Amino acid sequence: MPSAERKLQAYESKASRFDFDRITGSYDSWYADRRGAMYDRLEKKLIANFLPTETEGKRLLEIGCGTGHWSRFFSQCGFEVTGLDISERMVNTAQQKSIPNVSFYVADGHLLPFQDSTFDLTAAITTLEFVRDAEVVLQEMIRCTRKPGRIVLGMLNVLSTVNRQRQRQNHPENPYASARLFSPVELKELLEPHGQVEMTVGGFVPTKSWLIFLAPWIDSIARMFGNQKGAFIAAVLKL
Repeated sequence: MPSAERKLQAYESKASRFDFDRITGSYDSWYADRRGAMYDRLEKKLIANFLPTETEGKRLLEIGCGTGHWSRFFSQCGFEVTGLDISERMVNTAQQKSIPNVSFYVADGHLLPFQDSTFDLTAAITTLEFVRDAEVVLQEMIRCTRKPGRIVLGMLNVLSTVNRQRQRQNHPENPYASARLFSPVELKELLEPHGQVEMTVGGFVPTKSWLIFLAPWIDSIARMFGNQKGAFIAAVLKL
């Protein structure tokens, strides 16, 4: 459990590029929308491919857990999950969901409140884009993960037209405007010095609403041909 001193340091570090407390109330509505639900379906399929087959008794640390959406997914996969987020309101919302086998804490990914090699796997889903220093957070994730082990990442792709449009939206509640998005090549360069990297680009959802039902087929075809412009990058770093 994070110490009081480490929690205080988390508040003082200004670790995030955006104040997610401001959008806590509306955050989960993305997944209730038809388009958001399709992205979620495709993204979870990609991330699942990078999870170990044996999960019973395995401890997973999730950085940037938000309201617990992905924490629930990891719990359903069989992990014992510890979810961390810098946003106190996000963590409070996650705790109210009473997700089985998940504990939530307020903490800073730049200074994780755990001993070395505490977890079997560490994950961050659309998190590194919003931290002040992705390299520092990655180093902390590696430190807290047992070797051999793995780091699983889900990232918003800067090559995606959809993501670039999100960044250009000019309103104060837009977290994407201040985000630092990565391309597949940039993400690989970040990860490769630390171990073996595998990566898949997906999240190909049609812009026209009436075509959304075709997304799984379009996504499969695009990945087959190595299209690098999908909205989502799934990656695993094997330590």
